[in-house]
Amino acid sequence: MTKRLPLIVFALLAFSIANCQNGFQLPNQGFEQWDGGYDSEPTHWNTFESCDGSYASLASGNHHYRRSGHRPGGTGNYYLTVYTTSIIGIKANGNMTTGCIHAGSMSASNENNYNYTKRSSSAHNCPFTATPDSMYVWVSFYASSGNSEAQVEAIIHGDNDFRAPNWVGDASKYKGRAVAKTTRTTTSESQMNWKQLKVPFNYDGNTEAAYILVNITSNNVPGSGSKYDSLSVDDIQFIYSAWLDGISYDGSALPDFDKGTSFYGIVVDDISLVTADRIVATPEADDATVATSIDYRGDTVAVATILVTAEDGTTKTYTLKFATDPSRTAAIDEQAIGSASAKVYPNPASATVTATVGGLFEIVDLQGRILLSRSCQQGEPVDISALAPGLYICRINGINIDRLVINK
Repeated sequence: MTKRLPLIVFALLAFSIANCQNGFQLPNQGFEQWDGGYDSEPTHWNTFESCDGSYASLASGNHHYRRSGHRPGGTGNYYLTVYTTSIIGIKANGNMTTGCIHAGSMSASNENNYNYTKRSSSAHNCPFTATPDSMYVWVSFYASSGNSEAQVEAIIHGDNDFRAPNWVGDASKYKGRAVAKTTRTTTSESQMNWKQLKVPFNYDGNTEAAYILVNITSNNVPGSGSKYDSLSVDDIQFIYSAWLDGISYDGSALPDFDKGTSFYGIVVDDISLVTADRIVATPEADDATVATSIDYRGDTVAVATILVTAEDGTTKTYTLKFATDPSRTAAIDEQAIGSASAKVYPNPASATVTATVGGLFEIVDLQGRILLSRSCQQGEPVDISALAPGLYICRINGINIDRLVINK
């Protein structure tokens, strides 16, 4: 169902063409830059002060402010809060958008109230031709009602003055949309309770990407909510996938494939038959690129490296190790073992082990996982009592120096 946005419900995010030239993220996405004091506009973002329409003068008050601090794990100094207020008895939701507010009616749900990309004003549009895979955004939302729902929406659309929500259902005008919604995260006006929303972009439109329109509102139902409901927002981030959806070799899909697992061992009869064209890697995102190279290590081992590059340059690497001997398909670089003039002792060991050189000492299992990492001096014992019995690889400063057998 199409929802109408109220007359006084939008605050504006406006970007000039220059501000959007990074191509893949929104400018000032963490709300760190502001034009003045706590109730000024975030840099590159606009408020009701710049709205147009027959009721623009009535709707010109701000419904936002700058707050000191940052979301959990963040490093910034500020974040944004938009809040609901009441003007002559009409609920006015706090909002921001990358377009311009058009205040054309006193009725909250009237179609003459909308946000839109204003191509004629460089301060009220954001050119954008990328196609991110998902949107992450940190929010903390207070509402007097547990049914209230705040929203952060991003619409990638064509070369038009796109109106939201009026044209959301018109596939000829947009390319994709991501909508992050949340009910209240805290029941106290004075207590923040941050959570990160992660939502995909759905590309169900059929126009080419030209602009992006981002809307932030303290209530996604026009004229609803209560006075002083408040939505705090920090760090809007677009994510570009460099994951794979699957890998097949010689026409057969790897049965144990998981996109989060980067290494696979494969037993073959003949290493000379392992070629890049027999490896098919399917990216999760259609616009990601895949490059495969093979390092032949004698007649019994070959290592294929699959480099996946996302639209924004983000990369991930998957490794396939082919071997004629099943015992040699583990995730270790066999050529590098012993290439440094260093060893560990005792070997086998059960309680401690000592390297003959100092540096960053690591113990890695046969799947390539680092189980122990610490700096040590030459001849300094390292406690390995917490590790299970088995075969491991020892590294100094990233170089494999020795195999280690741990027994108990």
